[in-house]
Amino acid sequence: MIDQVFARLNTVVPEKWKWILEHGGFKRYFKNTGWMFVGQVCSALSLIVNIWIARYLGPSEFGVLSYVLAFVGMFSFIANMGLSGVIVRDLVKYPEKKDALLGTSAMIMCVGGVIAYVIAIVSSWLLVESWTTRLLIMIFSLTFVFSSLGVIGYYFQATVQAKKNVYAQVVTIIVSSIWKISMIMLGKGIFWIIWAYVFDVVLMGVLFVYFFQKSGSQISRWSIDRMVARELFAASWLLVLSSAASSVYAKIGQVMIGGYLDAHEVGVYSAAVRLVEIWYFVPVIICSSLFPAIINSMQTDREKYIRRLRRLYIFLAGSAVVIAVPTTLLAPWLITLLYGPAYAGAVGVLQIYAWSGIGLFLTLGFNQYFLAENRLRILVGLSLASMCINIVLNIFFIPMYGSSGAAWATLISYSTAPVLVMGITLIKRRKNI
Repeated sequence: MIDQVFARLNTVVPEKWKWILEHGGFKRYFKNTGWMFVGQVCSALSLIVNIWIARYLGPSEFGVLSYVLAFVGMFSFIANMGLSGVIVRDLVKYPEKKDALLGTSAMIMCVGGVIAYVIAIVSSWLLVESWTTRLLIMIFSLTFVFSSLGVIGYYFQATVQAKKNVYAQVVTIIVSSIWKISMIMLGKGIFWIIWAYVFDVVLMGVLFVYFFQKSGSQISRWSIDRMVARELFAASWLLVLSSAASSVYAKIGQVMIGGYLDAHEVGVYSAAVRLVEIWYFVPVIICSSLFPAIINSMQTDREKYIRRLRRLYIFLAGSAVVIAVPTTLLAPWLITLLYGPAYAGAVGVLQIYAWSGIGLFLTLGFNQYFLAENRLRILVGLSLASMCINIVLNIFFIPMYGSSGAAWATLISYSTAPVLVMGITLIKRRKNI
């Protein structure tokens, strides 16, 4: 499919620009990005099914489901151990260490997954009053145990083999969607639906292993290297803090709404958030696909490296604005069409939350820079600042403005990192002058 698109593009581009298409690096990254885009387009099926689930369950039960997903999601940084960016970076820099990097990373993430599972369950007993919600948290937390196989996805990302990630993603979406639709048609409740989310992670891991083995690699060749483990921990311990902050301030709004208000308001807020988060694949695809190229240019041509970063930031910010404007204008129509009158309260939340994408898109771009430059302390500082601002604003805004207050808190906190980065940059420039 992507090859056909590339061939068609080659026929319409003027002769003077064809040298770009013929460049080996451009071909490779264009096709890789194209496959990642195809995978995210297929995710539209997942969004449709989730909207169907929201309508089927109603705001209150959908709020419970969303609360569980958000509560468990806050502990995902423990299972990941901050290794995602480090693994990709090191696989690009040291391809000869592939087996040691993958084996050691998988072991670390497996241990982290078990720890995350235990902490999530203990936290639910301490913080959650509902027995039903606790049981749902126990079920969904099982995803942490199987998440270590995701390290193979990082390998495909580092080696610009997005096609394999997309295959696994598409198959998982299709099978999972069939399960969820079947549960709706059979009139099953929230417990059957939550198991589908666990199945997603298990199936994705199995498919990663299948495509990894099929490509000629062997998991049996993986090794656990103490020296590599030390290097990974040395590089990732700060990223664990950054990932922790990101996990908390991405999910804390829904959790705090559940604490201050009720499940109905969580459902309304989550319905709006999902319509914005569906677009988050744009910065993820661009950053994930171009990160290897950015690292390579940093090592060979500093000026090209800076140019690529600058263009990346402009594209990310522009993309966020293009998404936010129509979303704000069409919010009343979108909520009524997709979710129905029961979710009318989500309109205001959507109109506010849509603009948080600008800060988030730019932050993901800045993270690529700080990771490439190994300036992890700054990355952690920005993440912690955003998290603290988000929590404090939620404490004041939710009681005053309800779920819209959580949307304002997210908008302001997501804008913190870009504002701080630009402020620091301006101060440095003035000092140099």
